[in-house]
Amino acid sequence: MIKNFDPYRDRQARLIRNSLSTAFVQSLKDRNPAAFAATAELLLRQDISADKKAYILDRLARYRECITTIEQQGVQTILEQSFVLWDAQLFFEVHEILEGLWLTAQGREKAALQGLIRAAGVYILLAGGNRQGAEKMAAKAVQALEENGAALAYFPSSRQLLTSLRNLVPSPPKLRG
Repeated sequence: MIKNFDPYRDRQARLIRNSLSTAFVQSLKDRNPAAFAATAELLLRQDISADKKAYILDRLARYRECITTIEQQGVQTILEQSFVLWDAQLFFEVHEILEGLWLTAQGREKAALQGLIRAAGVYILLAGGNRQGAEKMAAKAVQALEENGAALAYFPSSRQLLTSLRNLVPSPPKLRG
């Protein structure tokens, strides 16, 4: 996490995080990897603090890394893309991309997706220093994933994720290996 960048207490930081994330997720859906860069450029032209510029530049670098991985490895589905984002520790973006799938899913698949969204939320909360909230969310994520994880067409390293969530390991596991 970028020092002093707090989207929970700073409205401008929240708008930056949300704008970048939305543009990135849309660029993945549209298969237009350069689209999010335009949003970042607009944000960088604003009168913003050094921590906000650092956040934008960090996100740009990680987004580009993810796009490269997705293209080079032929990652096709949104679910598979979410694991690429997870491994880049882009947990807010994982939440955003999976939410679209979750809205249209049903039954056990919907519950499993909610578990993954909550798992990403655990690491968002931990990064923000909210261990108590992370513990509660981890318990819900574990339950949903244990009961429904098999409903997902693709779920690498599910055991490793469940172990990390149960033990609230601060360093998130890599899910793609």
